[in-house]
Amino acid sequence: MYSLLILNFIIPFVMVLLGYLLKKYPVTDRNSGCGYNTPASRSSQEHWDYAQEIAPDIFLGLGIRLGITEVILNVCLFIFKVPAAQSLLAGIAIGVIFLLLGFYRTETKIKNRFSEH
Repeated sequence: MYSLLILNFIIPFVMVLLGYLLKKYPVTDRNSGCGYNTPASRSSQEHWDYAQEIAPDIFLGLGIRLGITEVILNVCLFIFKVPAAQSLLAGIAIGVIFLLLGFYRTETKIKNRFSEH
C-alpha cells in the first residue's frame, strides 16, 4: 500500500521536466500555444519573451524543492505510520500548492516588471 506514495512525486517530476524543457527549447512565437502561455505572458511580445526567460528557472527550482519536501514528508509520515491514503492526500495537496506557487511567482514577476512602464 505504501508503494502508492510514489504518486507524490508526479508533480515534482513534471515541474522539473517542464522547467528543463522550457529552458532547453525556448518558445519565441506567442501564438504557437506552447511555452509559458497565460494571458499576462501573451499580452505583448515583450511580456512573452520575459515570461519565457523566467518561468523555466522558477518551475525548475520549485520542482526540485518540492521533490525534497515530498521525500522528507513521505519519510516522516511513514515513520509515524500515517495511513497511505492520508499520506497521498497530503503529498498531492503540497504538490498543488507548489505548482500554484510557480504560476503565482511567474505572474507576479511579469506584472512587477511591466508595471514600471
